[in-house]
Order: sequence, then C-alpha cells, then structure tokens
Amino acid sequence: MRARLSIALPAAALATISGCVSLKRTPEARFFALQPVAEAPAPASAAPAEAGVVGVLPVLLPGHLERPQLVRWSGPGEVRIDEFLRWAEPLDTGVLRVLTDDLETLLPAYRVIRAPWPGSTPLRCRVRVELVRFGPQPGGELSLSGRFALLPARSERPLVTRALELRHDAPRGNDPGLTVDGMSALLAQMGAQIATAVAALPPDPPEPALKEPR
Repeated sequence: MRARLSIALPAAALATISGCVSLKRTPEARFFALQPVAEAPAPASAAPAEAGVVGVLPVLLPGHLERPQLVRWSGPGEVRIDEFLRWAEPLDTGVLRVLTDDLETLLPAYRVIRAPWPGSTPLRCRVRVELVRFGPQPGGELSLSGRFALLPARSERPLVTRALELRHDAPRGNDPGLTVDGMSALLAQMGAQIATAVAALPPDPPEPALKEPR
C-alpha cells in the first residue's frame, strides 16, 4: 500500500502542476530587412567613364526609430511597437546599406561607398541623410520625411540641400512584409532624388568659400 501511495502522490502532483501551466504557444518573432529596389537608368550608347566617388555618411534617425522593433504611428503623437515584428539589423544600418546600393544602381558612372572610408579617398561629394519620419502612418500609408545634403569632400558647408517628403500607398493586406517592401520603395524614391542632385553637380564642385568675418 505504501509503495502504491508513494507512486500515486507524485503523479497527482504532476497533474496539478500541468493544470496550472498554460499550453498556449508564445508567438515567434519575425525578422525583416530592407532591400535595394531602385531600377537602373536606361543604358547609354557608350559605357560612361567613372565620374568620381560618392561617399554616403551614416543616416540620422529620430530616437523613436532607434529600436529593434518595427514602429507604426497609430495616432497623433502615438506610436505602436510590436515586440514580435523586428528588424534583422539596426534600422540606421539597414537604411545606409540600402541607400548605398540604390545609389550604386542609379549612378552607374560613379563609385558609391558607405562610411567609413580611408581619409585619402578622392571624393566627388558626401551624402548626408536625416530622417524625421519613416514608416506606416495612422491612415495606413507609408511616409518618409526629412532632408538630405550633398557635402564637399572636407567642408561641412553643403553644396546642395533638399527637403524630403515622400509617400507610398498603404499595403494591401496585413502582412508586415508588405509594409517593409513599401519602405524599401520609399528609400528607392529618396535615392532617385539624391542621384539627380549628384548628377547635376558642376564638373568640379568647389569647396564653399568661408565668409570673411566682419
């Protein structure tokens, strides 16, 4: 009898513990990466000679985007963060990678590199991008806003400065992968504007002269 009781008690205890533990499966995190989707311009009749080197500086993001999760604006002044939808790399790193690849596609006459690079690199210009908004908005559409500047090789006085205000239609469906695809498309649109500005630079853009003190 004692032997049977000693076996029955642990079994009863295990059954009690099992009844208290939820068997509901925890959702698994999904990881996403931005992709370069810019399309190359129509090929010229002759292969273009290399026009120089374009350096892309680290991208500046607002603090609310500097996190591993995807961020969605859900209302004025309110963001939604889903713990199970995550970036496969820091967002600023992903934007820099994709922008560099897009510009390399859009500027076939240039060599495009991303920071850091050797100090002796003969740069045609440097690209600086600062975003203030990037991602889904309350209505579902996607937005990219901020500005970019083309800087000479060494001076911080910009050769060109442009505001960015880009939109992309709301993705059809609830798959967050479609949202990421739309964000990649916004980066390609931004790259096209930057490429146009780079191509319009004079042959040898001078370093902006410093103003004489009064």
